[in-house]
Amino acid sequence: MTSKLTELAQQRQSEGLKMSSTLRPTPSRESYKWFLQKIVDLRSPVKLATGIKAEQYRKMNRFIIGNLYYFYYDPKGKDDLDYYDRFPLVLTLQKHTDGFMGLNLHYLPIQYRVAFLGKLMKYAIHDDEDGIKRLRISYDILSASKTFKAFRPCIKRYLNSQIRSKILAVQPNEWDVATFLPVQQFKGAQAKAVWQDSVHEIRNS
Repeated sequence: MTSKLTELAQQRQSEGLKMSSTLRPTPSRESYKWFLQKIVDLRSPVKLATGIKAEQYRKMNRFIIGNLYYFYYDPKGKDDLDYYDRFPLVLTLQKHTDGFMGLNLHYLPIQYRVAFLGKLMKYAIHDDEDGIKRLRISYDILSASKTFKAFRPCIKRYLNSQIRSKILAVQPNEWDVATFLPVQQFKGAQAKAVWQDSVHEIRNS
């Protein structure tokens, strides 16, 4: 059984919306309409993101830097946070003994999210047979360039002890699909308010 994300990616390709190796800075009107329709058709977007074969799950100690992951999370000190995302989509940047640092792309509005990931593609590591393998990106690279200002509201520190589910590795051919899925689960604020804060931070950084 293939993952639901992969099925979406394959269906999109069969309809002539093939993913490029660089990702488009902004989605085409055709691609955007296609995704919106598929999202409308879903009874539960979260089930789409989590309905994946067991072989694609990763144990905590197998996080790979530069890959994308979904998981359920219960942050430590959550009562002191204005808001947080219970189901982040994280690009891992740096491992720590008790967890890792990464970019939760859900903190960006979808248009910003797609554009940001597109810019990161210049740091993609390619496999001759399978295409994109992962991203070779770091906090130092992101913070040193104004091109990547969108990383600022996304940077988060995650503790292994606070992960409340298995970890879903998003395959590279699924990345552009994952960026469109409305599966964020913000607590403390609506997504629109979170995104407004993020855009404000980006524009004033």
